[in-house]
Amino acid sequence: MDLASSTGCSGGRVVGSGPNWNTTYVTAPPFIVNDIGNFSAFEMKVRAVNDVGQSPEPDPYIGYSGEDVPLEAPMDVGVVLLNSTTIRVTWAAVDKDTVRGHLLGYKIYLTRIGSRGHHRGRRSREPGTTVVLETGANEEKKVINDLRPYSHYALSVTVFNSKGEGPPSETLSFKTQEGVPGPPTSLMLDSPSEAEMTLNWTPPGQPNGVLIGYLLQYQQIVESDDSPMQVETIDDATVTHLTLKGLDRHSHYRFYLRGRTAAGDGEPIMREGATTLDGAPPANISLSVGETSVNLSWVAKKRHRNVSFQVHYLKKDDGSKWKKTEKVDSSQSFYQLQGLTPGSHYRLRFIYSNTTFWETDIETEGTVTEVQPSFATQGWFIGVVSAIVLLLLILLILCFIKRSKGGKYSVKDKEEGPMDSEARPMKDETFGEYSDLEEKRTASQPSLGEESKLCSEDNLDFNVSSAITTELNMDESLVSQFSRPSEGPEVINGLPDNSPLNPTTVSPTTNGMPNSVTILD
Repeated sequence: MDLASSTGCSGGRVVGSGPNWNTTYVTAPPFIVNDIGNFSAFEMKVRAVNDVGQSPEPDPYIGYSGEDVPLEAPMDVGVVLLNSTTIRVTWAAVDKDTVRGHLLGYKIYLTRIGSRGHHRGRRSREPGTTVVLETGANEEKKVINDLRPYSHYALSVTVFNSKGEGPPSETLSFKTQEGVPGPPTSLMLDSPSEAEMTLNWTPPGQPNGVLIGYLLQYQQIVESDDSPMQVETIDDATVTHLTLKGLDRHSHYRFYLRGRTAAGDGEPIMREGATTLDGAPPANISLSVGETSVNLSWVAKKRHRNVSFQVHYLKKDDGSKWKKTEKVDSSQSFYQLQGLTPGSHYRLRFIYSNTTFWETDIETEGTVTEVQPSFATQGWFIGVVSAIVLLLLILLILCFIKRSKGGKYSVKDKEEGPMDSEARPMKDETFGEYSDLEEKRTASQPSLGEESKLCSEDNLDFNVSSAITTELNMDESLVSQFSRPSEGPEVINGLPDNSPLNPTTVSPTTNGMPNSVTILD
């Protein structure tokens, strides 16, 4: 079928509103329907229309308008106190038509305003903090735990869908019941004597009610852990300390302290301790000596009260006075004495209550750094050095004198002088063959040899020159002896025939005179 023109016909009605349909003609999609309300159900049909007529009637289609926030709040909100920390919240279900969308559930707003009473201590949740709790769409009650005892709260309930929340219900105020307190904030132990223990504490940070006092429990610590528990009840909430007497000085104790309200005893704070024995100065002190300091160490006594003592020290080799250190605590187990002189002797005394409980002598390491008079400036040293120098000068002068005295008799003077009467011509032989006469001549001049020896011992610088001088003097003496004229036949006759001094053995070429060249060679 050819159609000259065609249009579309759409119709709709609210579901359940009756048989009447609203019809609208449009030439093209889409078609917007206004003023039909939020989240309403409609039956809709769409038919094609042209100049000839309409298409067959289709089956209706059900559609919905858009969601919006709920219009009303839940009604009949109530709170039931189950205990000091638990409540049950109830409310009435809302009309679904007022939800204007799919109901997703309810929201409970819970705000802690503050404590019911005035007390000291911290709060786990500051006033004004709000907690939001959600429930399902079909729930009409909610149990809430972990509330603060003895506190003031405000509560409201809302409905929410995918578009948002509706208005809150009327705010409902309620107060939680009094509960047991939390543990005391602190607990400290002190021992005024060997059989007493003083406990000091601060009130609980969360009293959860009105404090009426404290409960103290303590027992001795033994291996079997079955010692009896002793109890002390304190009925005054303002008391923050207690002294226990008659304790065993050899035992350790375990202490439990709890706060109390009308609801009962709270959680405890626990400490362990023992009585402190009377203080005493340290024993078995160890020393470690350095150049300018001494390290003192000892083992601090357990359970003994701290005492103060002083170290007095004296330098023994300079006549100085006693010095003392600042007060030393017996609990610190170490002290360093400083400012000592290296290489010095000291006397140490340890004083407690004006009584010496230990003393000892020490010597610091190193050498003494004090300024001493110079060794070279001592008067006796200068005198000794001057005497040694003077003696050396005298010895040098004597050596020069002896040397000049031995060398003034030259060989030429001996040869020009008259011949000794005892001298006789010698054969033309080597000078070393007249051994007997040489020994006699050498023995007749001991002083010259001794003086040369003295010079060589006193001054090593003249050893060689003195030896040469001595040898020349001996040669000149021999020449002098041979150059003398003969003194008589008795001397000659006393010589053996084979003697080199016998005139019968003298070479005729010398005319009775010894060969001076041979002698000098």
